Formats: sequence, C-alpha cells, structure tokens
Amino acid sequence: MAGLVLSTGPAFAASGCPALRWVTLGTAGGPIPTPERAEPSNLLIAGEQHILVDTGDGAVNQLARAGVAQQRISVVFLSHHHLDHTGGLPAVIGLRWMNNIPGKLKVYGPPGTREIVDGALLAMQPQSRVGFGLGAKSPSPASSVEVIELTDGSQVGIGGLKVTVAANSHFDHPGPKQASEPLSFSYRFDLGPRSITYTGDTGPSDAVTRLAKGSDMLVSEVIALEPIVAQIRASRPDMSEDLFGQMRKHLSTHHITAADIGTMAAKAGVGRVVLTHFATPPGPIARFAKLFRADIARNYRGPVAAAQDLSSFEVACR
Repeated sequence: MAGLVLSTGPAFAASGCPALRWVTLGTAGGPIPTPERAEPSNLLIAGEQHILVDTGDGAVNQLARAGVAQQRISVVFLSHHHLDHTGGLPAVIGLRWMNNIPGKLKVYGPPGTREIVDGALLAMQPQSRVGFGLGAKSPSPASSVEVIELTDGSQVGIGGLKVTVAANSHFDHPGPKQASEPLSFSYRFDLGPRSITYTGDTGPSDAVTRLAKGSDMLVSEVIALEPIVAQIRASRPDMSEDLFGQMRKHLSTHHITAADIGTMAAKAGVGRVVLTHFATPPGPIARFAKLFRADIARNYRGPVAAAQDLSSFEVACR
C-alpha cells in the first residue's frame, strides 16, 4: 500500500561525505533483563543527525556511556510497541523536557505510538505542577514532543537521510488480517548512495528482504531457538503447557534464526551483516557467535559481526 511521504529539516551540504554510523546501544533480546546486555536500543549517526532507533529500558544511560549528550537527540524511530523496545522512551522524553532542551523531539512509529507518548506525558504532569519548587510554572510537557505515526511503505526525509518503512512478520498470524491490527516495522536508512537496513523484530519476511536490497549493512535480530526454548522451560516450571506452546510458536515464527538471516542477506545482496537483539540464554554471546556465523555462512559469504553493547559500525564513504 502507498504510505506517507514526509520531510523535515535542512538538507545536508552537497560537498563532502557525512558520517553514516550505527551504534548498538543495547543488544539484549527479549523482555528479561540480563547483567551482560542492555535492552534493545540503537543510535544512528547520519551527518549531524543523531537518531535513536528503538528505546529499550536504560537507553539514556547507554547514550551517556556512548558519550552522546541528550541535546543531540531530536528524532526517535520505534520499530514496534513491545516494552523491551519502548521501555526507555519516557525517560528520553521526560529528561529532555526536564533539562529544557529547545525544540521538539520527533517520535516516529507504528499506529499506537501517540498513545504511548500520551501515557508518558500524563505521568509527567505531577512534576509539571511542582516544577523545581521555585514558584515558576514549567512549560507543558506536551510542547516538547511531536508524534508521527507511519504506515507500511511510508518514507520520511530528515535532512539528506531517507527513511523507508516496511511492515514485517513479527505480528503475523493465521487467518484474515484486520485493518486496525498492530504493525511491526523494519526500516531502511539511505544517505546518498549508502544505506543501512534494520530488521527490528521479525520472522522470515519477503518484505524485509526487498527492503534490504543492495544495503551496505543489514542490522538483524537473531535467535538461538532451541537453547532459548529449553532455557524458558527450565526457568519457568510454573508456566502452563498452553502458554509454553504459545511462547514457542511466537519465538519460532516471529523471530529469525541465523540460517534465515543468511538466506535473506544473500537474496538481498547486502554488504555485511551485524547481529544484535540476541535471543539466547543468559551469558556471554561468544558461546553462540561461532554457531550463528556458521549457520549464516550456509548461504551468505559476506562479513558478519556479533555486536556488543556500544559497538560502532561505520559505512564508509565511496
């Protein structure tokens, strides 16, 4: 379906080659906090633009660890509305407002994003009434943020950066779909001839493969399916068989294995693969990195990196 076409901000200067860099702020997969990895969040640097892509819990702390000041962030893209990807958004909005950073934070995401932001703004009302206890009224929290809800096929222009949206298979289910069903997005970011595609959370998806066609970098989630299923069963003996069956079906159809990533990367002809959002049992990812690379290499011969929190990946100028 045809989507929105939006544009905002000044274009990048025609001369020179602006930076295009992806920083994996948090690389955990799923809603269970771990001591090794922060919840899913990413930083895209495109020229002078600093953009958050997903905002898992602790995203502001990870930004600080990456040496990026709050005032650099003026745009957020959400891939979908699971809490492991949105739990840090209230702090991104609220701390920016509390520090009186000028301008509006633009939050892009699927339908329902406005409801999430409105909830965060509602939670800020008590502090808005209190202010800093000096008798001066605080500006309205709502004045500090703007929400733009996207659809499948939307395109957004931010300066010289073009962002293209594709609905993926993270929420797919048998039977007919309703017009009001929730959407999960993958994003492609093009800066001139260079591009990065981010899967967000998805199962195998022809739409994501098409979106990634010719990308310099594919940033993909990955799941170690059988180990994570076994770990859930062992750690949650209280879980009913019905709920466990639903969980297994979700993990096996709505997330993507390394073998499927290799197929997608080869079909799309991407330059390299960066793995993040590791859905694995707790512990160092090195236990699975060799297996992931071997599974991807069945079909894809390009370079593969297993990201850590605060890893940085540059797409070089051509």
